[in-house]
Amino acid sequence: MKKYTHAWLAFKAIERLAEADLSAANRKYADGLIQWFMDHRDGVIQGAWYPDAVIKDMASSHILKMTPSDQAAKKFKYLPRTYHLYQSGKNSALKKKSFVIDPGTNLPDRCEAIAHAVIDNLKMQETEHKGSPIAPTDNHVATLLFMLSHYVADAHMPLHCDSRRFSEGWNLHAKIEALWDDEIKKFYAIDKVSERFLYDPYGYPLFIKESQQDYTNSFLKEVAQHLAERKFTVGWGRGNNNVWDFMSALCQYSYLMAYAFIPEGIREEDVTRDNWDNLLGQTESFRNLSMAAFCDAIDSIARIWFRVWRKYIRWERKRK
Repeated sequence: MKKYTHAWLAFKAIERLAEADLSAANRKYADGLIQWFMDHRDGVIQGAWYPDAVIKDMASSHILKMTPSDQAAKKFKYLPRTYHLYQSGKNSALKKKSFVIDPGTNLPDRCEAIAHAVIDNLKMQETEHKGSPIAPTDNHVATLLFMLSHYVADAHMPLHCDSRRFSEGWNLHAKIEALWDDEIKKFYAIDKVSERFLYDPYGYPLFIKESQQDYTNSFLKEVAQHLAERKFTVGWGRGNNNVWDFMSALCQYSYLMAYAFIPEGIREEDVTRDNWDNLLGQTESFRNLSMAAFCDAIDSIARIWFRVWRKYIRWERKRK
């Protein structure tokens, strides 16, 4: 995914938490996170893009590449039932087969590590005396949180979990991500000089009213409609106990979505400008893939941020 897509998804995750029907206790945790985010929102575009712009670990930590295998079938994990990736993948023929993971691809590990780093740095802030040279700043912690959202979102781009090389040839991978970013730039006001969205009265990216007619036909409207209709839950999904488990499950179902969009037997050189969204045997359209990736990414970022924040606040309360 590209710069503005990452930042927009982060904002939508916070908006999702703001509108979620949560228990009274969880509402307090969510509201604290929402306020903290809003105090640092001007850095979200730069921070959420830091993994691509500076760290540049795209060949390892932004992906978990999988290949179908004839070995004994592995058991797929679970996701929350509301997830489009889960609903699309649970009946996939590939779900009955095994898979192997490309060596050196470690997206779930990266997410787990950053999630711990956010909590650790918040704890250091709490325990170090004022003016301590080793105490992290709020901006540092915010950057870690925004970076975490980048890696979480990348798991929802199916080609990040598919070992086939669709970044070669016509480069379908890049074309899809460019189309997504163009959609964000088409409908939301961005100050590209200061690297931030312009905001509406509620503090979220400002929708360009003049684009309302085009928005009617945009998959972004479909994303908004689906999220409005589905319940947000804070659980990881059955059998998942932490960020690593959850992200591993996401990558598994993103891999299945990749094969639903690009059927087995399709080679990189078979994909062209004219046929990429009409491949033989395709069971998922580009529009549905986009809607699924965005809806699920928003919920995943919201869920992980919420649980990281809640874990820290619970620690803080026990300490006091």
